[in-house]
Amino acid sequence: MTVAAATTMLFAAQNMIAQETTQDVAMNETEVQAPVQDGFEKIEASALPEVVTNAIEADKAGSTVIEAYVNEELGVYKLMLQAEGSEVETAFINAEGKWVTVE
Repeated sequence: MTVAAATTMLFAAQNMIAQETTQDVAMNETEVQAPVQDGFEKIEASALPEVVTNAIEADKAGSTVIEAYVNEELGVYKLMLQAEGSEVETAFINAEGKWVTVE
């Protein structure tokens, strides 16, 4: 009977450890999701439409896109731009290449 009780306790302890490991993995998966800020979802700069990249070259010559976000509902891109020797600037542009103000 002592052997049966010890075996039961061993399996119960292993089951608790397995459950804790599963919970840790599930928590890590949720941390990997893309961040959404004010309805804007982060995208790669290479995913920007040609109209937007042309507007950046024409109106913000010498600036590099550090980060890019899109709000598909508004049809607006949020860009973090930096020109050499300058601080990062936040700019908003619509899908037609027109600079806009977002509040």
